Amino acid sequence: MENRDANPFNRKTLTEDILKEWQNLLNETAEIFGVPAGLITRVDGKEIEILLSSETEGNPYPAACTSPYPDSGWYCEQTLKSKGVNLIPNALQDDQWKENPAAVELRMISYLGMPIERPDGGQFGTVCFIDSKQNAHNDMHIRLVQQIKRMIELSLRIVLAKKEIDRRDSLLNDLSKIYPICSYCKKVREETGQWVSVEKYVRDLSGAMPSHGVCPQCYERELNQFEKHF
Repeated sequence: MENRDANPFNRKTLTEDILKEWQNLLNETAEIFGVPAGLITRVDGKEIEILLSSETEGNPYPAACTSPYPDSGWYCEQTLKSKGVNLIPNALQDDQWKENPAAVELRMISYLGMPIERPDGGQFGTVCFIDSKQNAHNDMHIRLVQQIKRMIELSLRIVLAKKEIDRRDSLLNDLSKIYPICSYCKKVREETGQWVSVEKYVRDLSGAMPSHGVCPQCYERELNQFEKHF
């Protein structure tokens, strides 16, 4: 299974406002679809969890529920593998799912879900809606889930962009102060205590790439040294 690396997006890095908006999306969409459960799941290394669960009547899936990953047995794992729309109208009539605990024990037999990607292309998790009765959904439902997927992925990009802005603000604040520079090698000490080249320090600060050249003074000095040897 690809992208089983650690997921940098979690309840701490996702803002309260974003989680609240996602929760509202789940609640309202589950109501529109007339299904008991809407979920946003999150994959992190060897675990998959229910990050958010719709606050709807008859929903058997509690938020923060986790399972080993892969081999969780969840419908969502197949969604992550397929990397596209996963529609199961009736698990009890599907050889792959008819003995699945979700269908047999929870009686949640219909599933519509899509994978959510992180900005770096890795797996974040899924958004899905699960029904206790046969439900083939329709094109409008599928388009709506696709739109929710895009909205969630946009939120992740915004979180990442804000983190980068905060990092650069911190560097700018650091640059506005007196910063330690080695008198011999001219490396600069970052806030982390690591000594880096001036080029790297400026690149991390501004994103600009250095273009090396020779100033007139150094050119004259090196030319004189060259002429002395020849």
